[in-house]
Amino acid sequence: MPEKTFQEEGQAELPLLKDKKLIKEEVNRRLVHGIKQGHLEYDALYNHEKSSLNKDAEILSMLFQRLFFYRLNEKLAAFHCDHTYRFSRQILTQMQLNRGKINDILEIFQKNGGVCDCEVLYNVESRLIGKDSQV
Repeated sequence: MPEKTFQEEGQAELPLLKDKKLIKEEVNRRLVHGIKQGHLEYDALYNHEKSSLNKDAEILSMLFQRLFFYRLNEKLAAFHCDHTYRFSRQILTQMQLNRGKINDILEIFQKNGGVCDCEVLYNVESRLIGKDSQV
């Protein structure tokens, strides 16, 4: 059975990755190099309309596309949150961002209710995924 593919804007069709090894390679490739060569089920969670309501949409969307939140969720599934940005800093450093950019991103997290790693997932990622909420 051929793998399901998705047409990305301006790109050739990308396969939906199901194999754990291929998913891990895709996560690392996007995180470190920002190169998307496959589609993950996680990608379907992104809600463009919902994310565009946030004034920090550009940087938050980039983090989603580079799988920052995906990797943070992996880290927090294995370790408890110590109510710091320990894992966020590690991941942003792995993404090869400089210290100034990392500090800017952490400020954006704080403005959006992400005062530690677990709150980044609960309050910041939730502004990018799922259905629009009626507030």
